Amino acid sequence: MTEQRITPPPAGLLGPKAAAPDARSLIAEVRSDASLEFDPAAAPGFLILNNVSFGAMILWRVDVSWSQAQQIQQWLIGAPAGGLFPTRQQALQDFFENLQTGNPPGTFLEYVGTYLTTGLSHASYTLVLGVKSPRLRDAYQAAFDAALNALLPGPPGGWPSELSNFIKMMLNQPSSCEEFLTLASSIGDLTTSANVPALVKRLAT
Repeated sequence: MTEQRITPPPAGLLGPKAAAPDARSLIAEVRSDASLEFDPAAAPGFLILNNVSFGAMILWRVDVSWSQAQQIQQWLIGAPAGGLFPTRQQALQDFFENLQTGNPPGTFLEYVGTYLTTGLSHASYTLVLGVKSPRLRDAYQAAFDAALNALLPGPPGGWPSELSNFIKMMLNQPSSCEEFLTLASSIGDLTTSANVPALVKRLAT
């Protein structure tokens, strides 16, 4: 092994006139666990679904701050204007489950619930709708728009404005998204199904 001499720093760096070290204070950041524990409770009676099967599901997802989550919580558990239901969530269920489309018109949705994700340091909500009979996405959106147009504009402070506020909290955020899920086994073979786009068929082979 060859020994190499280390060149000392210039004398000017060590002299009394040398600049002071560029040192900065760092403040340590301590984070506490702000997530919810996973502790399931029994679903309320109005959310119990018997003998229902879903070929598709519609999900609304949104990430919000805990202060915004408190607004959603208070909305869901509070009593709606007019006193038709004990909670706004039950009034919301009635709204979705009475959407109609088709010929002849018929209902096609079941409100499964609005769920708060546990284990995250922020609040994340998912509203779940089960599609109990086949409907195209455009038909769902047309039925949704028609039902909203029939309610709005309603009297200030009434149920229509309460529903509008909830929709804004769920769908008018930068993180809002709407997902349409189709039961995988219902699609069939990706390479031969008539409902699968040509590009997907090429990628699947």
